[in-house]
Amino acid sequence: MPNFSPLLFTTTEDACFLNELNLKPQELAEIDGARQDIRAALKADLPRVLSEKGLEGEICQPRFYIQGSRAYKTLNSPCTTPPQQSDIDDGVYLPLSVMREENSPKLAISLFFDAVIDVLGPMCTERGWYTESKDTCVRVTISAYAHIDLPLYVIPDTLFKLIKASMESHGHAVFDSAINSERDSWKTLPSDKILLADRKQGWRKSDPMAMKNWFKRECQEKGDQLIRVVRYLKAFRDKKWEDKGPSSILLMAAACPLFEYFDKRDDRALLNVVKGIPDALRNGVHSPIDPEASLTAHMPKEAIADAVELFQEFAKYLQGAIDAADAHTAHNWVHSMLGDRFPYAPHRMKPNPESLPASMAAIAPLAGPAEPVKRTKAG
Repeated sequence: MPNFSPLLFTTTEDACFLNELNLKPQELAEIDGARQDIRAALKADLPRVLSEKGLEGEICQPRFYIQGSRAYKTLNSPCTTPPQQSDIDDGVYLPLSVMREENSPKLAISLFFDAVIDVLGPMCTERGWYTESKDTCVRVTISAYAHIDLPLYVIPDTLFKLIKASMESHGHAVFDSAINSERDSWKTLPSDKILLADRKQGWRKSDPMAMKNWFKRECQEKGDQLIRVVRYLKAFRDKKWEDKGPSSILLMAAACPLFEYFDKRDDRALLNVVKGIPDALRNGVHSPIDPEASLTAHMPKEAIADAVELFQEFAKYLQGAIDAADAHTAHNWVHSMLGDRFPYAPHRMKPNPESLPASMAAIAPLAGPAEPVKRTKAG
């Protein structure tokens, strides 16, 4: 029975799929450098620009919290560039009193968005970046392969001051290192006290720390193999959809309850999850931090049906690879689903001539089905 797990992940210097999903060191350095520069600019100038736009009183420097795939350790490089890009999320936080507008909360939201864009304008012009306002963030596109999303939040003034004092007590004059550590007091923020600026819905409750802490607990319990499986799922998504495939949060939420650990067998762990995803999508996937919030409710029926069909096909091809009579057949099955980033090294599999079911033996290993022409954002 072929074991193609070494082609998915290995600790040796041999080529593997997971390494192909990693951004190059210089790309990560460029992204992190851009994120630090964006933070520095907002710290230096956002209070002034907000004052110039009419906000009264003392306006503190913003605080920041890295979230999303960079925080979850599930960040992938884009599969198809353009249009896909790696997506880094860096939350921007101000005290609630600064943005409070009892009569017109959406006016305060527009001011917050406009001020961030105004602050970053000169830097973007100088570096060839560009900004755009999305519904729930300011997006800064820094290269053909990456953008940084800046969700905008407010938290109660007392908690804002506690975070500042906690960081300073640890000797973090620069807040970036504190935000990325586990010993600050971000994790103590009540979920219902964090408000996200939404240009359509107004201020709404949203807690990125809760999602990060949930996935961290899942990984502590189930191991790093879970992180790898989520990355494989995202890579499959990016190979099969160019746009509007299942979101990364949806894939994480669907995968965690399905995941089972298989020692040194990422292929079997992946297959086990992929087999369960079609039913999960049909039944509806709920947020792991809010059981009343559905992650599939907003998806059109056609999109769910499309995803169910493609994941069913993925499961069939993975099963065919594991049951294949020879390594070359197994490789072709997996390659047709994951693409050229899956390395060609069938000699690193161990074939079992007796393991191929007759139904699969009768089917020649073909390229994957025609892929829907869509767009997505990787990350």
